[in-house]
Amino acid sequence: MQQYMECKRGSYTIRGTVYIPEEASADYRVPMTIFCHGFTADRNETLFIHRRLAMLLCEAGIAALCFDFMGSGESDGTFEEMSVLTETADALAVLQYAGTPDYVDPDRIALHGMSQGGLVACLAAAREPEKIRALSLWAPALSIPDMCREGYLLRISLDKIEENGYIDYQGVKLGSVYVRHALKTNVWEELKSYAGPIQTVHGTADETIPYEYSVKLRDCFPEQCVLKTVEGADHDFETIPYNRQRLEHAAAFLKEQLL
Repeated sequence: MQQYMECKRGSYTIRGTVYIPEEASADYRVPMTIFCHGFTADRNETLFIHRRLAMLLCEAGIAALCFDFMGSGESDGTFEEMSVLTETADALAVLQYAGTPDYVDPDRIALHGMSQGGLVACLAAAREPEKIRALSLWAPALSIPDMCREGYLLRISLDKIEENGYIDYQGVKLGSVYVRHALKTNVWEELKSYAGPIQTVHGTADETIPYEYSVKLRDCFPEQCVLKTVEGADHDFETIPYNRQRLEHAAAFLKEQLL
């Protein structure tokens, strides 16, 4: 069963879809996974991959909540207002909402994130570590703060923000708040507060977010983090076999941790 959802984050309304297993009820509470989409995507994610994983989890007895970050999809706000920290606040508002339906077991909630959504999922887990049972990541964009410190983003010089007040990214405005917030983000330090299991799935041919960042994540948290390597995959895992691998890895991990 699918249900439309809304929750508030300050003056903004965050909107999404919840996939609910048939057996879920107040008498039979089920776990839930919250999905964090990537940069310029929406709750279904590129190639509809979040919808596909959500349906797989739902069939296995895990509820899935896919939402649009502020300024994306159907949620309030503009893309120019968005940053990794506004998205973290969105994710935390959704996490608070996720514990309210009577069919959800609030002690079995996981976060899943793709690319920038993976960075945001890490930051949200670090800020509410007791509420997150597991952290599932696909090509997490842990490189964003480093890129901004080096003076570029998405292969665009940050000098453009000084000139215009924003970056023109494929016809949409990326605001200066994005860079300001990225520069003060230290995901490696923040994530030390989260003690739960982590799985990261990353392709070796990813030119957008280097594979080495998932290697670093595993090496920084060796007792918690498992790295699943997809040989030859790019950032969006753009073949049927590559997508099958990331779906299988994420579904197996989340079932193991939540069921």
